[in-house]
Amino acid sequence: MKTEFEKGMEYALYLLSLQMRTVKGLEDKLIGKAYSTETIERVLNQLKEVKYLDDVNYAYYFIRSRRLRYGDYRIKLELGRKGVSRNDIEDAYDLMDEEEERLESPEEIVSNILEKKIASTNIDWDRIKSEYKYKYKIYQKLASFLASRGFSHDVIKSVLGKRLADEFIDEE
Repeated sequence: MKTEFEKGMEYALYLLSLQMRTVKGLEDKLIGKAYSTETIERVLNQLKEVKYLDDVNYAYYFIRSRRLRYGDYRIKLELGRKGVSRNDIEDAYDLMDEEEERLESPEEIVSNILEKKIASTNIDWDRIKSEYKYKYKIYQKLASFLASRGFSHDVIKSVLGKRLADEFIDEE
């Protein structure tokens, strides 16, 4: 007959075999299965000790998988919602900085996303050159889209201004 701890450990390992999880995420799953607080604490501590459960590692891979689509603000917000502490998030970003020379800059990422959005948006380029209200509306639409992706205002303004300047609009 298995003890509650053994059952809890088996369940936790099963969940971790499906996907990476945060400490908080795994804890919530164990609470949902009505394991005792003592059992949950023992399971989590043992998994952290053997590095099967590591919020810094989780955050690092989470950042890597989303960095080309979302800005740092949104990524940090999502990690916070998953229960990752600010210190663990910053440690994960420090690990990312060690590889930074191989990664694209935020401006390059925003530029790539912006090009895809412009391609899928119906924009009347002749009208945008002659009507300020229309130009402003398109600028706001694209800026809002990029902001919803979590990119900083400075990066959005810079990239969007340069891109629209390419269309003979003096945004800069």
